[in-house]
Amino acid sequence: MITKYLSGAVLLAILGTGCTGGAPQDRTITATIDGAGGKMLYFDKFVNNRPVHADSVKLDAQGKGVMKLPRMPLDFYSLTLGGDQIMVLLLDSAESMDIAAQADSLQFPQKVEGSVNTALLHDYFRTAKAYDSQSQALAQRLKSNPADSSAMGEYAKLNADFGLKTRQFINDHMRSPAVLAALNRINPQQDLPLFQQVKDSLRLSIPNSEYFAGFRDQVDRMAQQALAAKQQEEMQSKLDNLIPVGSEAPDFTQNTPEGKPFSLSSLRGKVVLVDFWASWCRPCRMENPNVVKAYKQYHAKGFDVLGVSLDKTKDAWTNAIKQDGLTWHHVSDLAYWNNAVAQQYGVSSIPFSILVDRDGKVLAKNLRGPALEAKLAEVLK
Repeated sequence: MITKYLSGAVLLAILGTGCTGGAPQDRTITATIDGAGGKMLYFDKFVNNRPVHADSVKLDAQGKGVMKLPRMPLDFYSLTLGGDQIMVLLLDSAESMDIAAQADSLQFPQKVEGSVNTALLHDYFRTAKAYDSQSQALAQRLKSNPADSSAMGEYAKLNADFGLKTRQFINDHMRSPAVLAALNRINPQQDLPLFQQVKDSLRLSIPNSEYFAGFRDQVDRMAQQALAAKQQEEMQSKLDNLIPVGSEAPDFTQNTPEGKPFSLSSLRGKVVLVDFWASWCRPCRMENPNVVKAYKQYHAKGFDVLGVSLDKTKDAWTNAIKQDGLTWHHVSDLAYWNNAVAQQYGVSSIPFSILVDRDGKVLAKNLRGPALEAKLAEVLK
């Protein structure tokens, strides 16, 4: 499969329907495959990420054979031998190729002539193969001796050098589909602008390729996700500034499980953790034991907790209080994400908490586990 050599999320996405044939032209692939005498060599296009035989030749006793192919657009194709040996090709229009390889390592040909893009692709494959070999050797050294500072230094330098070579290859050959193999070796979240540059360049060189369509769509999705993440960060920043540390925590009143109104201001004089949570929130339930521990340790010194639940039903809310041993004050309007206090405090995700001092001022936000205990130890000396 071509994805064995162009692996990863990027290329799994781009390898879709392959080429379309045209009228026969004087276009040949001359192959010399050492150790493959008498075997069939297939020229494949790809349909739904699977190779489909488009032509073939039976190699002579010396492993030589010639295939005459029709003119086809620049795209990914392959030569296959015996079903498990594959050589990826990037043929352009009427290019004729002369290749030489070993039967047991067809994916790493010894000679690739006549196709600029195929030569580029295999140049990068060789660079990546050398990197992988060195990386594996250094990883083995570190496995044997994790304290080997020399190996760690070599490993860091190797990764940095390979990253530079990969980005240089992409920048130097932006319009060649060969760069898709290199893009698989870098982080799309960190290098999204480079992915977008390649998309714009390949739009000019392989605009009708199904491979390009898949890659284009994936880059567009990544861009949309990055934009959404940025917008979420900006929104969270605004929410964080809604009630900044040092400001007075807005007072509120909601009903307890018994249906009685309870206000934050009734706890004035104590250090209070306003804890937004819900029975259906797994991270909240996982954090509850940490709050229980802090409550038991510091309650006698003036620490209290006021849980604000974003539950929808009373039974789910009260059952979770009982199951988790939450023996402090609880309120809710059972309005789910529309909980009035959550809206008032700009809560966009839970668990979320605000630590309020004895005078009702905000001390800190979202302290959990050891961080909460450390802060309480500081203010409740």
